[in-house]
Amino acid sequence: MNYLPYLIVFGVAAYWLLVTVVGVLSVRKMCNPDALLEPVNEPERLDDPQGISAWAREQGFALDGQFDFDSIIGGGGIKMAVEGWYSPARKCFLMHYHAADKSYYEFINGLEGGYDLSSSGSADSLSLPFPPKVFTQAFEGMPLDELLQEHEKALAFFRQRFGVESVTPDQPLRDLLLQAVKAQMAYVQIQPFWYLKIAWWHLVRRRLLKNKSVIEQIENLDRDQ
Repeated sequence: MNYLPYLIVFGVAAYWLLVTVVGVLSVRKMCNPDALLEPVNEPERLDDPQGISAWAREQGFALDGQFDFDSIIGGGGIKMAVEGWYSPARKCFLMHYHAADKSYYEFINGLEGGYDLSSSGSADSLSLPFPPKVFTQAFEGMPLDELLQEHEKALAFFRQRFGVESVTPDQPLRDLLLQAVKAQMAYVQIQPFWYLKIAWWHLVRRRLLKNKSVIEQIENLDRDQ
């Protein structure tokens, strides 16, 4: 008797369950992020082999804050190092995240009318849904120059479509991060049967949205209505 199909099904089900458990625990933990976000204690963890710091300075970004974010479930005490750069001219944050040997970055703009736009270099940013008016696009592994171009293209679309411009942040970076995490976790938990959707969001939805621009996402919503 060939047991391989049964083993495959069992393996997929076990992995789906694992992702669900880790995802639910992560959401529960991040519902109260105030104690999880603290000043970085090991600056060497922010070593920058990708050259993001040099690129940021060349583009007019200045270092705004460095934090440790204790959000990783089952990571053996590993914390995510978070580094934020800000460009007054663009009213834009460049965020740089480090966890173990993984590192990725994203651009974030707050816009008039309560809109937020982020452009990420990692599909991991799409693992959970965002509240209304918060739009995220992720282009896996895209270089910083190209990602900034995509971000600015989306900003131009928002100006044309919604008539909104970027706004200067009215709170410190840490408060903005905490506010964003709390809003997202609250939104996730009001979704019907959210705990059963965690694995779908991470394993399927994330891949469907990867490399799809915000412009394409909004146009697809328009067609579906």
